[in-house]
Amino acid sequence: MTNIRMRSATTLFVLLFALLGGLGFGAAQALPAAQQAQVAQAAQAACGDTSGFEKTPLSALPAEASETYDLIQSDGPFPYPDKDGTVFQNREGLLPDCSSGYYHEYTVPTPGSPDRGARRIVTGEGGEYFYTADHYASFVLIDVDGEQGTACGDLSELDTVAYSALSSAARAVVDDARDGATGITYENREGVLPACESGYYQLHQVGEQDRVIAGDGGEIAYTPDHYRTFLAVDLAA
Repeated sequence: MTNIRMRSATTLFVLLFALLGGLGFGAAQALPAAQQAQVAQAAQAACGDTSGFEKTPLSALPAEASETYDLIQSDGPFPYPDKDGTVFQNREGLLPDCSSGYYHEYTVPTPGSPDRGARRIVTGEGGEYFYTADHYASFVLIDVDGEQGTACGDLSELDTVAYSALSSAARAVVDDARDGATGITYENREGVLPACESGYYQLHQVGEQDRVIAGDGGEIAYTPDHYRTFLAVDLAA
């Protein structure tokens, strides 16, 4: 009788374990693929081991990230002194597992946002710099010594389109922009154009999808597909 009870209890335990395990697996599968990979990487990484993270040059991040990095180097002044420099607890478990107090976070301002926004730089005591654009949902490792990106105002890396090849409507908008017409500030959130300070680019609408972007340096870019691609306008052609 005792053996029967023990076997029944064991069977019940196995079934319960399988059920809970299945639920846990389902929850893990519900995470986005990129976050699953980071969770797996971070769970195995020793403190300071950043080998599993994608590296992104600082110059490839929004211009405000470089400004925040410079403030970190000079120890401020920070835009949110009561928040910037506070301990980041890594509760999401996406960064390598380190002791409390190892990580600190700093605000990367988002132009036009009424609050701190979602962008942060998280530093580690070992000299690591991480960037998150989505409020800790994902991170990239900042390569602060990486190759510098294209200088502000330099459109030489873009394909070109002749001014004469633009539609008459686009040419008229280009002419207005060159004559000093005021557009709407274009923040370059897609990061396709060279990184410049906020307010450098002015957006001028042409049609439903196409836009003209004018830089303070006199350069003109044209996007025919609502910011997915850009062409440098050759004003002499």
